[in-house]
Amino acid sequence: MIMIKVALVVLFITIMAMMSSCYHEPVSSITTENGVDVELLFEKDGVRVYRFWDGGTKHYFTTRGETMSATNSKDHHDENINAPQDQQ
Repeated sequence: MIMIKVALVVLFITIMAMMSSCYHEPVSSITTENGVDVELLFEKDGVRVYRFWDGGTKHYFTTRGETMSATNSKDHHDENINAPQDQQ
């Protein structure tokens, strides 16, 4: 019985650690003139990565023109990734 309780505590701690590592706070956030919150996530090698939400869909874009949209529901995940024509 004690082993089951210990296992459940370890499982709970593991799940909480995994869930907290899935989301990172943005470096900065601005609201555009049309009311959309745009977050700067990070910058690497001079390329900035941004995120905004549109009706439950997360959209990511970079200063190089790449875009990605991700939609999550209870049992489905869709991603759409686009790169500018000159980078394909």
